[in-house]
Amino acid sequence: MDLPFETDEGGAGEGRGGTLASTVLVVDDEPVVRDVCARLLARESDLVVSLAEDAEQALEMLRGQRFDVLITDKNLPGMGGVELIAEARALQPSLEAVMITGYSSSESVIAAFAAGASDYILKPFEDLRLVRAKVRAALERRAGRIKGREQARRVAREAAELLQAGGQASAAARQQMEAQLRAYELASRVAPGGQVAVVGSAAALRALLDEGLEAVPLPPDSPALLGAAVVVLETGAPGWWEIAERLQSASSDLVLLAGPNADLADLLDAITLRLELVGFGSSSPRALPERVRTLLMRRNLQRAQSNLASALTAFRESLGSGGR
Repeated sequence: MDLPFETDEGGAGEGRGGTLASTVLVVDDEPVVRDVCARLLARESDLVVSLAEDAEQALEMLRGQRFDVLITDKNLPGMGGVELIAEARALQPSLEAVMITGYSSSESVIAAFAAGASDYILKPFEDLRLVRAKVRAALERRAGRIKGREQARRVAREAAELLQAGGQASAAARQQMEAQLRAYELASRVAPGGQVAVVGSAAALRALLDEGLEAVPLPPDSPALLGAAVVVLETGAPGWWEIAERLQSASSDLVLLAGPNADLADLLDAITLRLELVGFGSSSPRALPERVRTLLMRRNLQRAQSNLASALTAFRESLGSGGR
């Protein structure tokens, strides 16, 4: 089967973003879709593509092999694509998932993102270049997360090795690095802290408080929103888009709650703004607290890593000056 669009513009070697030898698993019960994806992605010399016709076959492959990106149709025989994404990410947490859907509804977008998908593709594919671009974007997101974790491990390992080696570092530099190393190790084990601001959703506030999180209700125009670690907005709330845009330059993480009656345009806007999208309601009452807790943990680790890196720099400088 020939591809209906030429997709080789710019050459396959450009814009890889460090994705050499990346693996992609495509799951679809339609042979034509599997064939198109296989032929399209096989043109990329740095991608290895595997195919599965249903979720059960895909899970068997996921148990035996590491994959970087999962592309799955929403409607599969047997286990559906949403359930597959959830199971796949439980097996391989760093996996990026992209949902294929024939109809972009609010329910399908909420379900896909709640299961752990980071993007979706509409079928039939009107422009195959978009499929390739979304795979590349998914690989870059995964590479960024892995790079951050590797950098954190390297900093912690180097700090521990320098402390063990001794040398002529000053007592103050040594104490500071010891303290920051302990703080970094503690940050990965203790419950995360940080204030969560909730705008206009009593149900969300109650769900967070019930899970022991430090959540406070704030009005949309409150200056305190800029200082919150996480801000929770809700589709349907007046002016949520303007609030999200205003907070884009702040350091807060933004979470958008999507209820069962959420408007599809709102969800697409959330994706454009790169908000954390959470399906919220009776079907997933713990989804919001779990996502907020994950964001707080990430912030605490990033702060501890930054402090440790600064202490490591001061320790090296102290060694260079002979401990003066």
